[in-house]
Amino acid sequence: MIFKDITDANFNGIDISSHHEFSHEKVYYYEDPKAGIKSLIAIHDSVKGPAIGGCRFRQYDSFDAGLTDVLRLSKGMTDKNNIAQIPFGGGKAVIFQQDQKSEALLESFATFLNLLQGAYISAEDIGITIEDIRIIKKYSDYVFDNVDPGPYTAKGLFYAIEEAVNIYFSESLNGKKVAIQGAGSVGRGLAEYLAKSGAKVYISDIDQSKLKDIRTNNITCIDDAFSFECDVFSPCAVGAIFTESSINNLNCKIIAGGANNQLLDASIADELHSKGIVFIPDILINSGGVIGLTKDLLGRNKTQTDKALKDIANRVKKIMIFSKEKSISIFEGLKIQEL
Repeated sequence: MIFKDITDANFNGIDISSHHEFSHEKVYYYEDPKAGIKSLIAIHDSVKGPAIGGCRFRQYDSFDAGLTDVLRLSKGMTDKNNIAQIPFGGGKAVIFQQDQKSEALLESFATFLNLLQGAYISAEDIGITIEDIRIIKKYSDYVFDNVDPGPYTAKGLFYAIEEAVNIYFSESLNGKKVAIQGAGSVGRGLAEYLAKSGAKVYISDIDQSKLKDIRTNNITCIDDAFSFECDVFSPCAVGAIFTESSINNLNCKIIAGGANNQLLDASIADELHSKGIVFIPDILINSGGVIGLTKDLLGRNKTQTDKALKDIANRVKKIMIFSKEKSISIFEGLKIQEL
């Protein structure tokens, strides 16, 4: 077993603290060849409390790709928690997928969490399910195992999109075309909320099996939501999908989705703005998951939790109006406007 604080180290040929995404308190590496696990945990900020964020289990092209992901995601959690007024820090974990998940791997990841003694508390993310988290819970207390964050993320997104459409079009969602990329728990949950509101929903996923049992009225399965002509495009899968070249294929007026770190580079926000596309950053609107995860710790009942989800839409309204008045992108508006 290998457990290292690599924050100030040169590791795998990379000077961690000089990495272009680094602005962190701690970065840890863990490896257990017996369990088949290599993992990173990044703690971006713990001023307001323990760092919280999901764990990803996915294949990366290189160690640097996994490191970049965990650094960006953990910083995003700090920003998201601050905007949503959640009194916790930002952190994230990635497990480099080498083989199939096993209980031995999840138990070993629990050991990694225990070595940090509560400095980071983990939840599910891409590749890690609530069932996996409950297995980890058998070996570590440092997980959120009581809540599936997906439905809360979906509901918060729905409130945000409803408000964004109202501000942009001065109309309701009824009859509006919304294209969703990703049919996981967030994408599907969002699709159902939108369909019930009268929106015409179009959804795609690279995993076609996720689309087979969709039978809800107003929801149509399509091959590619990214370039689909619509009023709102909602990316709810992987991040870094908006690049200088890819945005030329967009056919939407508003972008509002649950995927983390959708921009390959922050400068893409200005490119979208110059194209007349309203981009609503994920850190502003996908905090429903963390609101759901922390509701019990914060003593929030169902009514209070739903109010916190609706507050996401209130923040969207405020920043959309502010950014329009200043003729700047919402991404830029977030930097200068306190929410």
